[in-house]
Amino acid sequence: MDLKRLIKYSRKYLKLNILGSILCIAAVIAAIYIPVITKELVDRVLIAGEFEIMNKLIITLFGLTVIRIGTEYSRSYIFEHTSQKVLYDFRSDLYRKLQRQSFSYYDTVRTGTLMNRMVGDLQSVRELLNSGYVTLFEGLFRIATTLAMMISFSPSLTLALVVIVPITYFAMRAMSRQLRPVYRKVRASFETLSSIVQENLTGIRVVKAFGREDYEKDKFHQISSEWNQNNIEAADIRSVYIPVRRLIQGFSTVIILLLGGYLVMQEQITIGTLVAFNTYVIMLSGPIQQASHLVNLWENAKASLEKVFELMDEDIVLTNKPNALPLPACRGEVEFKNVSFSYGEHPVLQDISFKMEPGTTTAVMGNTGSGKSTIINLIARFYDVSSGAVLVDGVNVKDYDYNELRKNIGIVFQETLLFSDTIANNIAFAVPDASREEIERAAKIADAHDFILQMPQGYDTVIGERGIGLSGGQRQRIAIARAILANPKILILDDATSSVDMETEHQIQQTLKQLMDNRTTLIIAHRISSVKDADQIIVLDQGRIVEQGTHEQLIKLGGKYYQTFIEQYREYKDGAGSLKLASGGME
Repeated sequence: MDLKRLIKYSRKYLKLNILGSILCIAAVIAAIYIPVITKELVDRVLIAGEFEIMNKLIITLFGLTVIRIGTEYSRSYIFEHTSQKVLYDFRSDLYRKLQRQSFSYYDTVRTGTLMNRMVGDLQSVRELLNSGYVTLFEGLFRIATTLAMMISFSPSLTLALVVIVPITYFAMRAMSRQLRPVYRKVRASFETLSSIVQENLTGIRVVKAFGREDYEKDKFHQISSEWNQNNIEAADIRSVYIPVRRLIQGFSTVIILLLGGYLVMQEQITIGTLVAFNTYVIMLSGPIQQASHLVNLWENAKASLEKVFELMDEDIVLTNKPNALPLPACRGEVEFKNVSFSYGEHPVLQDISFKMEPGTTTAVMGNTGSGKSTIINLIARFYDVSSGAVLVDGVNVKDYDYNELRKNIGIVFQETLLFSDTIANNIAFAVPDASREEIERAAKIADAHDFILQMPQGYDTVIGERGIGLSGGQRQRIAIARAILANPKILILDDATSSVDMETEHQIQQTLKQLMDNRTTLIIAHRISSVKDADQIIVLDQGRIVEQGTHEQLIKLGGKYYQTFIEQYREYKDGAGSLKLASGGME
């Protein structure tokens, strides 16, 4: 049950919860004796004329009020802080689970959905832990003590009032049943809305570039309207029960006045008793009125808990073996043995075999969708192969601790991802304890040092989200500096120069040559200029290796690689001078 799992998080702060509960009890006890003092003031001072006890009663009344206010403030302070601590633990566990999830999980889940789980849903849970617990615990104790005092004052009046309680209970129960499915719809539509906003803001440049603002506004309006309608439906249900609650409250007041007045005339109770009893009725109506708020809070939090625990219970597809191996001295040998891989039912790689010797460079070319990026994902064990094996230093990557494995692999992605942080911290992302001297040395090797110094705060300049504000070449050089500082034995360049012009590409390639020195390097590229110097070049087509060899060998073969060379040669000749065939036949 979700509530039991939630309570486990609160047990860590059991002492604070007990202290808060004691303060709740103290606040109720102080409040419960205030009508007793009021009764004495009416009966003994105002009616009997015992004015000598008036000062004592007023001081007592003032003291009880101070105690009540003080204890209510203290318990609110404690429960507010405790709920924040529980929320912190909850969110940390949830974030830890997300960090452990494999790539395949993120292939199917929208970012907006995860953001809503981390923020909106957990906030609903916090409200339940804070005001929900206080409302329930203090409300139940207040009802019990108030009824006890009412019985001691007038059993007949209390009996008449208790008849109304079942009516209130069934009304709240009916509201709960109606609200539950509506809140699920509210959550679902809000998640969709969050995802749309997230995707729009991330891709706002694409939206504007293609003039799709109106389309995005219409899409947002449609989902926003759906979310709005679901909220209105929930509000309509809640609003129906407000007059019902008021009607019950008014009915109880009429009963007390009629029956109480009769009992006063029969001299069975005093006027002071009737005043005190009516005060207790008002005090009793508080928890009853809050019951609808509690139901609303519970149904909202329950819908959120279902979603949060559903996320926390997601299986982690890719895990380490119990005795996973470390990789302290990686040589950099990589081998694919009859590897096949599928995304769901869609085959991507089919019976792939090749070997990368330590310190050599292997390049992979192929059309979009041929499986190039999948090779990267399998080496770093972002996914597990469907069949066959990927070996690093002769050991199946499944046998390594994947964190140890990835520490020996540096990847410069095609789409350079930089965080909204300082340039220094972005470079030192993989080595957070790196000194400034080490960071600057890596930047100099990556040919990034000079332009970094021209930034407003140099290495301490905070760059925009995803590196906004830097050119493509600058972002790529920072990414290269990050890889240099990580000092991996296996280097993967995922089309690292595809998004820059040819002049910048040439400059970056010169930088990459320094980075590739004495490292096993895998280059994924579309341009011949990026792969022609590799020790071996692999050409993929529809998930299979169709050609394999050096640049010269593949040119002589006259296959797909040669055709790509001929196509690109015309562009290169127009843009950056000619490239020569290994055979010398074309310039």
